[in-house]
Amino acid sequence: MYHTMRGVLKFKKNPFFNITYENGRYSTENTESYYKKKLPDETFSYDVSNNKVLANLDEFGTVKLISFYRNHYIADDIPGVWVCKDFGQAGPFYYGLEVQGRKISLRTGEIKAQSDLLDNLFPRVVFSGEDFEAAVLAYAPVSRSGKVRLRAMVYGLYVENKKEEVLEGKVVLPDFSPGKDYFALPDVSGKTIECEPQNQVVSFKLEKGAGIWVPTVLYGPGENEDVKRLEEKGTLYWFNETRAYFRAILGTLSMPEDEMTASLFERAVYQGISAISMNREGEISGANWGTFPATKQIWMKDMYYSYLPLSLLYPSYFKQGCLWFLENGIRPEGARYEGGIAHSLSNSLTSVLMGGIYYEATGDKDFFLKERPDVFPRFKQILKEVTDRQDKDISLISTVWISDALALGKYHTGSNVCAWKAFSVMGKIAKYVYENEKLAEEYFNKADSIYTDIEKYMVVDGTYGKQYLEGIGGLSKENKTSYDLTNYDVKYVDQAKVFYPDIIKNGQVNLLMHDGEESDTTLMPFYGYKSYDDEIIRNYAEFTTSTENPTWGTECRGIKWGHESGATFPGYTTAFLGVVDKESMNGEMGYMRELKRLADLDGSWWWWPYKVDTKTGEVVRLNCCGKCGWASGVFAATLITQFLGVTFDGIKNKLHFRPFSPSSSFTWKEAAIGSGRFDFEYKKEGNITYVTIVNKGEFLVDAEFEIITKGIPKSGLTRKEMPFEEGTFLGKRTVKTKVIIKPQEKAVILA
Repeated sequence: MYHTMRGVLKFKKNPFFNITYENGRYSTENTESYYKKKLPDETFSYDVSNNKVLANLDEFGTVKLISFYRNHYIADDIPGVWVCKDFGQAGPFYYGLEVQGRKISLRTGEIKAQSDLLDNLFPRVVFSGEDFEAAVLAYAPVSRSGKVRLRAMVYGLYVENKKEEVLEGKVVLPDFSPGKDYFALPDVSGKTIECEPQNQVVSFKLEKGAGIWVPTVLYGPGENEDVKRLEEKGTLYWFNETRAYFRAILGTLSMPEDEMTASLFERAVYQGISAISMNREGEISGANWGTFPATKQIWMKDMYYSYLPLSLLYPSYFKQGCLWFLENGIRPEGARYEGGIAHSLSNSLTSVLMGGIYYEATGDKDFFLKERPDVFPRFKQILKEVTDRQDKDISLISTVWISDALALGKYHTGSNVCAWKAFSVMGKIAKYVYENEKLAEEYFNKADSIYTDIEKYMVVDGTYGKQYLEGIGGLSKENKTSYDLTNYDVKYVDQAKVFYPDIIKNGQVNLLMHDGEESDTTLMPFYGYKSYDDEIIRNYAEFTTSTENPTWGTECRGIKWGHESGATFPGYTTAFLGVVDKESMNGEMGYMRELKRLADLDGSWWWWPYKVDTKTGEVVRLNCCGKCGWASGVFAATLITQFLGVTFDGIKNKLHFRPFSPSSSFTWKEAAIGSGRFDFEYKKEGNITYVTIVNKGEFLVDAEFEIITKGIPKSGLTRKEMPFEEGTFLGKRTVKTKVIIKPQEKAVILA
């Protein structure tokens, strides 16, 4: 907790996400990012959100644009979009400063400006003058519980005297007037609090070392009650509440030998959660691609993936998303498309997937039995419609679209992985919530048959061994790896050619490829379909980042997106599955290393970081596609479950901890995992590995430790040998041992 706003603004600089502008030159302490040489750029932004409001600030602290979300509505748009949302926008807003009679511009680089992300969360800009220091700070207030979100943003300027004599001056407040046009519609209101302005300025006289904090509230028109709440408790209170809210979601991850990976994990989760929008009443109203730009259109797949790590980190919020998709996840019939389950299988199943994943993480029966008893019957109806689409002799389900690209082949692999997961989780809900063994067995059998057919028909012998196909053209060997374009509706063929020019020849689609904007096969380990070290997944990961994959681009070391982009960012998170050791993670050609290089100076990833026919490092910020919550969500979910190695069965209160972190030891304190909260630690000292769990929840946890080691597990508290089973991970021996951990107790294992 911070005790003064001065303390907030003096807190240490972010070591990775920062920009300095001085004497006409830009610099950054981030040595990894390809974007370090891409300034000035009017598209760059630091972003602030509490889901009701989104603001984008430049490197000088100017609020370029602030958006206030409203409601969503049905639209008949492109394949991956059939819901849109409304919002109001306004900007720019900025402070002026007058010191000792001299007017100083804070938005043009007149004096040294150092911008960064305070606590890896909040945009801050520090200005250094000869006699003074000034700092801009922005945050969108939310209570630590998340139950109260103000439809407002705090935007403040702090000024401090550095000289011996009294410093006199004026803070010129942002202008919120709609301009000279009487009929202009102001989409934002503003009010200065905690000080009394006169004629749009706040005058000051500061002794040496003294400072003044001038906060302004940017709020939605008519949201006066939110302003009163801010005035009642003050901006410092709400800053601490907001920080506590995000820390409760993120915990504190420390990776001493690989600090940037830990920082990027936090930024990825922030990007995902902040892509989501809420209306005035606090109901989910959709999502953007990410935190920039705010978009009218809602891409359903982007929204789902942005949400995904929150299934563990923030389940109550994830549950809200499930209910939104229950109402909106299946495309209605329209003039452009037939709609229904068949339009996009994975999108149609999103509410079932989210509801089931939520139940797996929390074991929350009351959600189905008391809170929303209508949910399970509606899930059942969705799965019935899916079953009705199955062909007689095959359990696989056909579909037309993924998002905006075709689900290639007669049967698409990633879409059927989603079907497997949906039937699997519905079996668990039927069995453990409703105690309906017969229905549970029916769903489990459906899941098993889909799994069997995926493995039977969608696996081929590739260059690196057995691997998955993008989809299959049919069930026979002769047409498995290709698909005739004439099988598609003629109006879809041109779109296929735009996105997939590298795989279409002589009217045939080559299915021995990986689509960079297909992430459900990437998520096989997260879904529990197969383990991270499964041989077929290993081979598939190697294939996707090789020239054997016709969509792989050697120039940008990523997966091309047709005539649109030299690389599409979800492809880089698929490449992340290629990590098997320290070198493949952070070496010169390491997959995590490339994620670091492609992270912008605010820690975000752009959907399409390369134009067509450009080389590695020649990155761009394309606001036509914006920042990428999709990739951020997939990355964060993968890092938690496969690299930190934390998975939790909330149904049985079982925790599995198998740390695989080839680049660093780590501690993750106050980690929210499903319905539990834990501290985790993983470190090596010589030939000994130490693994620790502290149960900070309110219930017993059945914990299984799995340690990659050649040794024998011992209790770190008593040094007694423990019973164990042997296993393997990535070809290395593991030992598995179980411990019951009571609330507030610690378990330490060394091996």
